[in-house]
Amino acid sequence: MKKFFIAIVALAAAVSCSNDDIISIDRQAIGFGNPFVNNSVRADYSSSMIDQFKVYGTVTGNGNTIALYNGANVTRGDAAYGAPWTCTQTEYWIPNCTYAFQAVVDGEITTKDGKQVIEYTVGQNKGTDSISDLLYATAEATTNGEATPTGNIQNGCVAFTFEHLLSKVHFTVTSNATGGYYHTVTGIKVSNFESGTYTIADGTWAGGTAKEVAFANIENVESTDTDGVSNADLLLVPNAATFDVTFTVDLYKNGTKLGTETKTIAVENDLVKGNSYNFTIACSVGNPIKFTVTNDPAWADPTTDVTVQ
Repeated sequence: MKKFFIAIVALAAAVSCSNDDIISIDRQAIGFGNPFVNNSVRADYSSSMIDQFKVYGTVTGNGNTIALYNGANVTRGDAAYGAPWTCTQTEYWIPNCTYAFQAVVDGEITTKDGKQVIEYTVGQNKGTDSISDLLYATAEATTNGEATPTGNIQNGCVAFTFEHLLSKVHFTVTSNATGGYYHTVTGIKVSNFESGTYTIADGTWAGGTAKEVAFANIENVESTDTDGVSNADLLLVPNAATFDVTFTVDLYKNGTKLGTETKTIAVENDLVKGNSYNFTIACSVGNPIKFTVTNDPAWADPTTDVTVQ
C-alpha cells in the first residue's frame, strides 16, 4: 500500500511542468435536517422541538463496512426549518455506498453482551423525573455513482423520525362530593424501575433497580370537576410486570378533615414504550345520610280519668 502511494506521487511530479488537466472531486458533506417526533410533541411539554441529539452510523462500500459516527453531537442552533443542523463531526457522501444511521435524544448507545443497548436512569439528564424524554430513531441512505443520496433524505439531509422509548403516566381524581365536601389525594407513588436497559435489536426493556416514583398531589376535588383533576405527567421506564400504586385519600367538609384512607393497588397494565396512561382514582363520599319515620304519630289512649267539677 505504501509503494502504491509513492508511485502516485512520483507520477504527479513528473507531469507537473506540463499542461495539466486538473480533476477536482468535491464531496458533499453529510447533513442532518429537522427531526420529527411521532405524536408530534415531545413528552416533556417544554418544547415540541428537539434541540440536539447524538448520531451513530456506518458506511458500507467496496464490500467493507466501517463506523462513521459514534455519538457525534448534532445541534439545531439557529438553523431554519429545512436547513442542515450543525454536527461536531464532518463526514461525506461517497459514490455507490450504503449508510445506516441511528440517533438518540437524552441518551447514548453502548454495547453490552454483544448487543447495542441504551441504558437509562429516570431523570438522569435533566434533573427531574418529568422532563427527561428518551427518543430513538434510525435512517438509511444509498448513493449512486454521483454520490447523490436517496432514502431517508429530505432537502439533501438525513431525516430522522424519532419514537418515544419511555411510558408517560399521570393520575386523575374524580369525586361525587358536593355540599362542602371534597377529596384530596396525596402520597401518590408508583413502584417501578429507577433504571432500565433498552436492547435496540429486540426493541425491549429490562428493568434495573426498583424505585418509588412520587407524583404530585391532587387537591380539593368535588363533583363540579366533571372531568376530574389531573396531575403532571411523569416518564417511566416501561414495565411488563405488575406494579403497585399507593395513595392516600382524605375527605374534607368545609375545610375540616373527616376521614382518611391509604390504599395500595396492584396494577396489571403493562407500561409500553411510547404509550400514555391515565390512572383514575374514583372517590366517593359514601352513602348519603337519609332519614325516615317508622310510623305516623298517634295519640296514646288515656290511662287516667280526670274529673273536672
